[in-house]
Amino acid sequence: MKKLFLFIALVISQLAIAQVQEGIIEYEFKVNMHKGLGKDQENMKSMIPEFRTSKNRLYFTPTESFYTNIEEDPEDVNTTAGGANVQMRFTRPQLDLYRNFETSKFVTLTDFAGKKFRIEDSLTTNPWKFVDETRKIAGYDCKKATFYNEDAKQEVVAWYTEALISPAGPQNFYGLPGLILQADLNDGTTMITASKIELKKLTNEIKVPSGGKKVSAKEFKKIRDDYMKEMGIQGGSGPRIMIRTN
Repeated sequence: MKKLFLFIALVISQLAIAQVQEGIIEYEFKVNMHKGLGKDQENMKSMIPEFRTSKNRLYFTPTESFYTNIEEDPEDVNTTAGGANVQMRFTRPQLDLYRNFETSKFVTLTDFAGKKFRIEDSLTTNPWKFVDETRKIAGYDCKKATFYNEDAKQEVVAWYTEALISPAGPQNFYGLPGLILQADLNDGTTMITASKIELKKLTNEIKVPSGGKKVSAKEFKKIRDDYMKEMGIQGGSGPRIMIRTN
């Protein structure tokens, strides 16, 4: 009788967990720093580590999500170049990203060029293409989808699970018939992979970012593009590098 009671309790517990469609996911955000260097920057490979890894967190329900950086201390790397001692400090821009899939709205709070911006706009649908491939990620069966991000010049490969019915995902990737557990950008240049999944009822973890200068997605793109053109640099979504020599 005792064994039967334990078995029934276990079944009820598993059914309860299966019904929970919200929770918290931690992602490993891994950037191949060497792949991001141009041909005229080959000498930088000996100065910076090949990979830079950080962590992000996603709070999700079937209708809302909130994605943010997990706070970490800046990483210092000491090396030499041209006979001088060089210290590099890797930091990440702030990123708080709220999505409401019922109202098709999003709010992103980020800092760029020393200023904070709050981007508020409507969600747009990425042109996902479905591929007949599967793999297991964090214990979940996942299916494959791809699209080319014209704005960021990125080939995106996403792996999503239909076991979690939220259309959410990490960074700026969403809109699939299941939660995205991995995003591969430009053939491994950036890999965002779920490392820990906790299904639980959320309370007030999902929040709408506030503060910063309010702009639309189109306005922020122009601000970003104008600044990057003025500075003569490309990209801007990865880690920042501060270089000191002595």
